[in-house]
Amino acid sequence: MSMLGGLYLVYLAMRIMMNNPGGKQGGSEKSNSFLAGFLLQFVNPKVMLYGITAISTFVIPFFHSNSSLVLFSLFLAFAGFLGTACWAIFGAIFQKILSKYERAFRIFMGLLLLYSAVSIFVE
Repeated sequence: MSMLGGLYLVYLAMRIMMNNPGGKQGGSEKSNSFLAGFLLQFVNPKVMLYGITAISTFVIPFFHSNSSLVLFSLFLAFAGFLGTACWAIFGAIFQKILSKYERAFRIFMGLLLLYSAVSIFVE
């Protein structure tokens, strides 16, 4: 399984490094909409795992009332929203900065992925 993961990282690195900076990819503008991103958040497995793990590990063993479960669920939803909002804000800020150096940034990130793949192969 680690060999397959390493090969996938190599594939991703090559795709990142070989992509044309500033070039438009066919059909990506139509699928990258606010609505598509918003709906994708409801099937995001990281968020589901975050919620299930947090509730089952830190809430259910110590709190037994339904009201505490609802309050903790609301808190976790708010914390998740703050994380997503920070991600979007910093993404907007860095987009302006990195658009000047897109090609160099893509090569650097691709090399980091290759390094990760090599570290998987060496283990």
